Amino acid sequence: MPPDLWPQDSFLGALDEPTRNALLRLGRVKTYQPGETVVHQGDAGAVVFLLLTGRVNVSTTVENGSETLLAIRHPGDILGEMAVFGNMPRTATVTVRVPATTLVVSGEVFKRFAGTHPGAAVTLAANIAERLRQANMFRADAAGYEVDQRLARAVLYQVQRFATTIDGHWAADLRQAELAMLIGAKEGTVQKAIAHMKELMISRRGRVVILDVAGLARLADMSPPGHLLGDPSSG
Repeated sequence: MPPDLWPQDSFLGALDEPTRNALLRLGRVKTYQPGETVVHQGDAGAVVFLLLTGRVNVSTTVENGSETLLAIRHPGDILGEMAVFGNMPRTATVTVRVPATTLVVSGEVFKRFAGTHPGAAVTLAANIAERLRQANMFRADAAGYEVDQRLARAVLYQVQRFATTIDGHWAADLRQAELAMLIGAKEGTVQKAIAHMKELMISRRGRVVILDVAGLARLADMSPPGHLLGDPSSG
């Protein structure tokens, strides 16, 4: 699998080549189609998954039946490591959004690998710390910003991880229902907010298309991602 498939800020992308190659020899490849479930909330955490290609949604359901989208994972990300290292059931369900390929590695094998490869252990710790930081940011956003700003921030968070292009603009593969769950709002509220922000971004066929990166960043009270200020056609 070519390493340039995995961004530098992903788990696989951050590993040095010898460590990554050694890890990739430890598991078995499994493919999934959209809508398939990789793991179910409450399952035993016996394996970890390395997302080689595709995209998955990580969601949780609380006691009253409400579902929340916790995160979106992209190629190079690791899944299920918390349950393996914590010896606890899965705390979320992972559902395939875009056709995906994973490498399935036994939890015990992965723990031994991390114990004998310090670079992998450090990268894993940094990965977990970044996810905790993101979770804290989303909680702070929910308390400190109105819906329009939360929406703008959520879109910029996602497009920083995995940007696509459409009609000469940067875009994020996000449905309105997904955005609603990410920011803790009703889908109708998100639909209205996007309509109010039509000069900054629009929703089209399951994608959010950013028309004005700098303007969206100003609304979001964020610095605009530098790599998104360039010409999308050259990205």
